[in-house]
Amino acid sequence: MALDSSGLGVWKVDPQTRAVALTASLKQMLGVPIDRDVDYAAFFALLHPDDRENARSGLAAALLPGSDGNCEIEFRILLPSGDTKWLLAQGRAFFKGEGENRIPTLFIGTMHDITDSKAAAEHQQMLIHEVNHRVKNSLQLVSSLMRLQARRSKNQEARQQLDDATARISTIAHIHQRLYRDQDTKQLNFGAFLSELCADMQGTSSHCSLTVAAPDFYLSTDRAIPLALIVNELVTNAFKYAYPNGGGPVAVIVDLHDAAEISITVKDEGCGIPEGFTIEGAGNMGMMLIGSLTHQLSGHVQAGRNAAGGACFTVTVPRGDKRPEAIA
Repeated sequence: MALDSSGLGVWKVDPQTRAVALTASLKQMLGVPIDRDVDYAAFFALLHPDDRENARSGLAAALLPGSDGNCEIEFRILLPSGDTKWLLAQGRAFFKGEGENRIPTLFIGTMHDITDSKAAAEHQQMLIHEVNHRVKNSLQLVSSLMRLQARRSKNQEARQQLDDATARISTIAHIHQRLYRDQDTKQLNFGAFLSELCADMQGTSSHCSLTVAAPDFYLSTDRAIPLALIVNELVTNAFKYAYPNGGGPVAVIVDLHDAAEISITVKDEGCGIPEGFTIEGAGNMGMMLIGSLTHQLSGHVQAGRNAAGGACFTVTVPRGDKRPEAIA
């Protein structure tokens, strides 16, 4: 009675014979008549075809000799009515023997209907995607207004400042556009995004060639935005000042030192930076922004000349999150 009132169904499997026992509440959850027996094969036949392999491998892993015996699997089932239901199965296998001779003797657990919570999560994800879409559109509108204002300005310095601010806003809009396209709204593939961002920036410069070397890796959104703005500033500065008498190459290189730290280098083969140059002492808006954002990310910036004599800026920051890993 307690189990029935809790909304849980209980299942039991004999790992040796694969005999299955289900409570009445679980049969009702599965849409199976109370008086009908359900064996191992019949149970998997109830699952959505796309979820069967994952469920099989998850259950099988819990029965391996070296396993702790625990499993937790989400999957869909197909009801006789044609509807789909999401279930969460949680179980534990019990063993006898030691080491490689461990043999599973009992596999028992519960099953819970999570259809409503899944629907709520999907609705929330949809709302977040919609918010990112609207933010992106709003930022693009602001960018358009600022470009219009810049074109109307007769002051060259003011026009340049408006153009720079427009580029910064466009960078943020680009991130929200990618978050709208991707399934995960909490983090994004920053390596892939950086390639897209630099491709857009290349379109603003006809005299410099911009290359990117970045592996695929993930960053949380709140770290991706300031880091993207830093790259935007460094590349923009290279376009403006590296080659006063022509053009040349500009490179963006990403190094993943370990699971906790990342470095991004922006370098050119131009005239280099003045002796005694520091980020703090530069005095212009772009360098002030780079310093402030790097400090916000608990990182540091190194500025100097590379082997070719050009400027080289390296920003090193922690990833700030244990989940993102480089993609093999």
